[in-house]
Amino acid sequence: MRKEEQHGGWMPNPYFEQLSEEITFRLDFRSIEYFEALGRPYGLPAQDMIGMYLRHMAGSGYKANLGILTLKEREELRKTLEAEGTLPRTA
Repeated sequence: MRKEEQHGGWMPNPYFEQLSEEITFRLDFRSIEYFEALGRPYGLPAQDMIGMYLRHMAGSGYKANLGILTLKEREELRKTLEAEGTLPRTA
């Protein structure tokens, strides 16, 4: 019997460990509840939904607008304010 037949046509990816990395990060309760609710209709836990969502975002090329300045933008702003003489003093 072939391996695919033993698994009902499905075989685990032998390269999975090479294609992924386990990481740990903290999420606020509101975010966890969001992904739990998102996964509930599919019978999937929040962790799986987060992984699927991140893979989808990474694969789509989506760039999130977080409403904060990038490092480059902050440096340009600092230079502009210094040139104008309006850079706030820090303690």
